[in-house]
Amino acid sequence: MHLDEPHRHGEPLSRDGSLERLSSTRFDVIVVGGGINGAVSALSLSAHGLKVGLVEADDFASGTSQESSNMIWGGFKYLESYDIRLVAGLCRSRNRLAAAYPTRILETRFMAVLEQGASFAPWFAALGANVYWGLGRLRTIRPRHRSKSTIHRLEPAVATAGIRGGIEYSDYLLADNDSRFVSELVIDAERHGAVVANYVKLESAELGTGVWNLALRDRSTGSTFEASAQVLVNAAGPLVSNVGTLTESRTSSRLVFSKGVHLIVPQVTDSGRILAFFDDAERLFYVLPMGHRSVIGTTDTPVDDPEVTVTGADRSFLLEQVSQRLDLDRNLEASDVISERCGVRALVVPPGGSGRRRDWTELSRRHAVETDEGRRVVSILGGKLSDCLNVGAEVVDAVRLCGLRPMPPAQKWYGEPPEDEQRSALSRAAGLDVTSDVASVMWRRHGRRMDEVLDLLDGDADLGGPLGELDPLSRADVMVMGRHERILRPSDLLRRRTMFSMLHRPDTVAADKGVRDAIRMILGDEGLRAMDADPAPTDDLKA
Repeated sequence: MHLDEPHRHGEPLSRDGSLERLSSTRFDVIVVGGGINGAVSALSLSAHGLKVGLVEADDFASGTSQESSNMIWGGFKYLESYDIRLVAGLCRSRNRLAAAYPTRILETRFMAVLEQGASFAPWFAALGANVYWGLGRLRTIRPRHRSKSTIHRLEPAVATAGIRGGIEYSDYLLADNDSRFVSELVIDAERHGAVVANYVKLESAELGTGVWNLALRDRSTGSTFEASAQVLVNAAGPLVSNVGTLTESRTSSRLVFSKGVHLIVPQVTDSGRILAFFDDAERLFYVLPMGHRSVIGTTDTPVDDPEVTVTGADRSFLLEQVSQRLDLDRNLEASDVISERCGVRALVVPPGGSGRRRDWTELSRRHAVETDEGRRVVSILGGKLSDCLNVGAEVVDAVRLCGLRPMPPAQKWYGEPPEDEQRSALSRAAGLDVTSDVASVMWRRHGRRMDEVLDLLDGDADLGGPLGELDPLSRADVMVMGRHERILRPSDLLRRRTMFSMLHRPDTVAADKGVRDAIRMILGDEGLRAMDADPAPTDDLKA
């Protein structure tokens, strides 16, 4: 395949091929940052016919985009400020995303519990839930007022002694994790011709006559190389100001940071619902399902530095708050915590706006796409999973201001493959004696790549059995993941492409035969040694 030819579906570039292409192609756009904003930008721009490169200093979705609550929602809480237009817009974005990814984003019921001291009565909350349902174009199951006795019957884990009642309504939840969703967008961008590389860091940038010359470092080998593009998209998330300094570009808006912590604990409820509570400071926190575990969170703590960790105070606060509101055999303790998620939300402060703590609910609604036309830099500030398609569309408009000419895509640029492709893949799987449950998960995990998995099973049915006891992941699944998903380190597989390290303790993961076989298949013995040396690695955003 010639380096100037777009790579075709089924023919992913090797990592070396991607690095060679990055250094030998004059791109229209290079996107810096592989979180949700960078992934959706690369997908949108490449689908609109532009030559796009995407580089990420760590793994794709290894920063803020792997630390969310995994919710896709329309902003129910913003009804408190009676901003109907805003909530209606967010619901439209939510509906569009959920419709585009029907197997990856699932409608999920919320049980919002109102205690005796709640600032509004259950009947008023139920009225708000019906307004929210209407603003969402009635796309979900209708909300219901729930009495104290009904909550006790439906969710016996909830301590009902001190509650007034509650409401049950619907929003959406990612079927897998947030980072897996982002990495799938990156793969889709590559299918549209984008050249993508993780563990490639921007070291310096110089704007010449109509072109950016970028010095990049491959963090896997330490080698450096250059790349060039007419426009640079700064999608570095919380580190957007660092890239702004390198490119000498400025934004009118600025960022403030809120630290969010989630704790993964043994399953609290098996209903599949998300339990919503107000903490002692009247901030929402949740008990969310994740596989056969529950996730408690999130906190909302002002911080100055985007590099954050879970503290003992964070842990104690969440465990104390949830223990007050659940009726379990015993209170949850620090020893019950299986794993943790910790990151920052980058909140956008508009020009002249306030970054004070009391204004953060309003700030969390926003994202900003700003264009420095003179420097030919597009910067993305803030944003959330629910609104990512709008970010993708706005970035296309922004690069036009820098002189590029994106073309209308031949078909919708986002979303899962058409239903007929799914039916065909599931039918073929049934013919190979793959059970419907396994086939559904296989489709959700691989999409169009499921045919490659089935090709392997057609040649050797033994490749279809589960590798280990922790997950039904098969040898054929791993072979296809290794080919397409840019897995360079154990945490890429265990934390982001799957949820092994979220759902199980590090020693359990490291000892599982299936995990060890998967790591060996993709990364060889060196990968096994890395996992054994550090079974619970942390990702270094500043490395």
